Amino acid sequence: MSHPTWSSWTIDPGLIALLLAAGWLYSRAFGRAKRLSGHRGPGVSHWLPYASGLLIIAIALMSPLDAIGDRYLLSAHMLQHILLSDVAPALLVLGLRAPVLPLGLGKSGLRLIAPGGRLGKLIAIATKPWVALPLWAIATWVWAIPAVFDYSAGHTLVHGIEHATLFYTGLAMWWLIIDPLPSARRSPGPRRLVYLGFTRGASAIICVPLTWITTTVYPRYADAPHVYGISAITDQHLAGAGMCFLEFFIFGIAMAAVFLNFLNRDEQLAAVSDRLSGRLPAR
Repeated sequence: MSHPTWSSWTIDPGLIALLLAAGWLYSRAFGRAKRLSGHRGPGVSHWLPYASGLLIIAIALMSPLDAIGDRYLLSAHMLQHILLSDVAPALLVLGLRAPVLPLGLGKSGLRLIAPGGRLGKLIAIATKPWVALPLWAIATWVWAIPAVFDYSAGHTLVHGIEHATLFYTGLAMWWLIIDPLPSARRSPGPRRLVYLGFTRGASAIICVPLTWITTTVYPRYADAPHVYGISAITDQHLAGAGMCFLEFFIFGIAMAAVFLNFLNRDEQLAAVSDRLSGRLPAR
């Protein structure tokens, strides 16, 4: 029986077009923010995370991880989920952080997403701690339930819904923690680190048991053909250990990002106020 190899990729024209459009829009915002903020403008620490986030989405959905994870390896499927729910959203939000988002948009766009704007009100609700954190945790836990996980892997529509909920709850969670707009909420750095710690604890509820239990809990993968030379229990242990490693690796990076972001918060807020009041040019 033929099976996907690690060199087989799926070409999805719709996804490629979407990622290219996101990259083009970002380049326009980056250039505008660069012009308006001068020597303190965005640099490689902004565009590199954003570009990496788009690349991670492409890897998660078009690389062999998708086909192999659907049928053969739990570890590949779990890695795909971490890339979509944690890694890609974190990198995208890091790339959008001030001054890219507040200065890179035109005035009408900034007013739309700023606190009090029509979209800004929705963002404010979706990224409240009591909304973003529970929804991310619930999505992570529910989709990891063996029966739900196995059912999703075998049904394309459900699998698509699974990926969408993981990605968008991850986006809201990282927006809350990194807070790319210097908003009026201005959560203190220590509080945002507590939010981050909660998410790592929520993921540990899944990854730690998978790393150590000695019986398989995902029937789809226990019964799968072992075509890659990995036993079902080893695959399950790799899934848990890999998930734990990535989660705590992200924790270290996010800690640094939160502290750096908090240091120049007042300057960011002043720049947005100047932009909205017209003291900075619109171009």
